[in-house]
Amino acid sequence: MQNATTPITVKSAFESLNAAGYPRAYVTKLMPDWWDNSLLKTSAGAFQFALILKQRLGLEVSFGQDGSLDIQARAAHANFKHRADTQADELNIAAGLGIALARLAVFSARANYAELPRDPAALHAMVLQRSGRAVVDFEGLLDLCWAHGIPVLFLKEMPRNTKRMAGMAAMVDGRPAILLGYSYTQHSKQLFVLAHELAHIICQHVQNNGALIDEDIADVTEGLEGGARVRRDEEEKEADTFALQLLRNGYMNATRRIPRQDSAATLAMVAMNVGSELGIDQGHLILSYGKEHDDWMHANQALNFTLQRAGAIEILREKFLANTALDVLSDESAVHLLSMQGL
Repeated sequence: MQNATTPITVKSAFESLNAAGYPRAYVTKLMPDWWDNSLLKTSAGAFQFALILKQRLGLEVSFGQDGSLDIQARAAHANFKHRADTQADELNIAAGLGIALARLAVFSARANYAELPRDPAALHAMVLQRSGRAVVDFEGLLDLCWAHGIPVLFLKEMPRNTKRMAGMAAMVDGRPAILLGYSYTQHSKQLFVLAHELAHIICQHVQNNGALIDEDIADVTEGLEGGARVRRDEEEKEADTFALQLLRNGYMNATRRIPRQDSAATLAMVAMNVGSELGIDQGHLILSYGKEHDDWMHANQALNFTLQRAGAIEILREKFLANTALDVLSDESAVHLLSMQGL
């Protein structure tokens, strides 16, 4: 950060942040309790302000000779996989926040990072062995991630009118983390996103000290929200294939076992039977049916017939608290890490 020859004003600082998509109310909410805007009048205070913005918002800032606050336009080493009607710059805020949060998460994770196999079949066996269940489900995959030192977080607190992402895979000093961005309560909608982001990590698509951000995951949101299709490059195709092989127990054409259904109840029953036979999560089969037949109405209704002990976001928070040593962080950082997830 360069020192300004002219003191920065509170007004100019927050005007610059607002122009970059960070409203004053949002930034103020994320500042530590001890912060006072009058500190910006000093060089030491301006430096501290810049440090807080980097630690909490993932922003790189500098001060111009006139005291203006200059914000780096794009999050460092961020690779965006976005919809055709979205500009990459619209995801900058999510990227910066996610990278900053991932840095705290990997530092406080109880387990050390241990690489996972690049073979989906081997990974499938590891999940089942740990969970004791017959399918790779959301909770089982979450547990495996945490056991191998890969934090999985929910990025809840974002500025209003900001583009959210479905998922993000980040790499901080050689340690990965995953962030989920949508508040879906159904496990199966979060399951494929989690498997997809984990695939990006295992397939080494993420730069060190960088992130790969997926705005939408077609198998989850395509047809649900009426948005433009996600651009699918080779990395996305590889991550999709890996995730599907993992979740479908090698039966890539499993959805052919489920013909078009006339009701959500029968769809849920057929998916349960096929899932039991092939060892595939019922909810994943229902979503796959929705995409295969472009029948999202029945698919969404059928998900209501699936059983889950708690909502997906509640499970995310439960696993985070069980696998994170918050006492290694400062009180301020611990509070920030919790509050950004809505805890």
